[in-house]
Amino acid sequence: MKHTIKQLISTSSQRINQLDSEIILAHVLRKTREFLFANPEFEITFWQKIKFDNLVKQRQKNIPVAYLIGHKEFFGLDFFVNKNVLVPRPDTEIIVEQVLKEIQNSKVSAKGGSAFGGKIQNLLLIDVGTGSGCIPISILDSLKKRNDEMSGANFVTSVPDKFRPAQFVTPIQTIAIDISKKALCVAKKNVKKHNVEIEFLHGNLLKPIIKNLNLNQFKSMLITANLPYLTEKQFQDEPSIQHEPKLALVADNEGLALYEELLQQIKQLLSSIDCSLSTMFEIDPTQTDKIKILIKKYLPEANIEIKKDLAGLDRLVIIKF
Repeated sequence: MKHTIKQLISTSSQRINQLDSEIILAHVLRKTREFLFANPEFEITFWQKIKFDNLVKQRQKNIPVAYLIGHKEFFGLDFFVNKNVLVPRPDTEIIVEQVLKEIQNSKVSAKGGSAFGGKIQNLLLIDVGTGSGCIPISILDSLKKRNDEMSGANFVTSVPDKFRPAQFVTPIQTIAIDISKKALCVAKKNVKKHNVEIEFLHGNLLKPIIKNLNLNQFKSMLITANLPYLTEKQFQDEPSIQHEPKLALVADNEGLALYEELLQQIKQLLSSIDCSLSTMFEIDPTQTDKIKILIKKYLPEANIEIKKDLAGLDRLVIIKF
């Protein structure tokens, strides 16, 4: 019996979400979803159908589509993922956007220029709990593309030097930390795929930084963190996340235990550095008041700002010193 794209999508959509069916079939055929739409009568081979049916059965068990096909898009980039890392979420893109804004607006250059209008030097980006590495990789990739654009503008030789856009020099030394060695293996694959430079450290939150690195060479520091912030009950009540690593999702103390530990480490870090510091945490919208209390407990001089996600919910906590 012959099977077409149209037939498989129709029958499988009775068992799983149609979009999931389309993504899985495109993966099996090594085609795009656009190909599926343009070729509904395309015939599927026997072995392709076997593979497709197997993946549909796994999806019925709530295994994330990203794990089934081995990758997930984030901030316009494609990331390798597996069961050892959290699947990147669109809500987390707010961290990338905000870091890019911070860099653009910063004035840490000796010349006083902004990030996209001059050179920035001695800036350290630290991503804590990096997982797949999607946050720092997306930041560096965006800066790299901007650098390429500025470099291209400087090829106009008929314009005097003083009127050309200043070339943006990627200034950021980037460190990514995770307590999971398996997660770091995934992040390293993504770094290689996207051709950016990141130093990886294995350990608990900022401990590898505090113990081993000389941070006095930096004039500015940015710390990003999308740490586990769900409660045990939230995890148990949501079937869609049951197959993702619990270590990357759940924390004690109403989901804030790891953020409290990180705040303690930041307090320790501040006593040993002489530079500006900004931190950005992703949180659950219900944790706004509680995280503010914790921040003031350990960092009473900090300025706190809350940013909302695309759904209008509190999602990002910005702390500045």
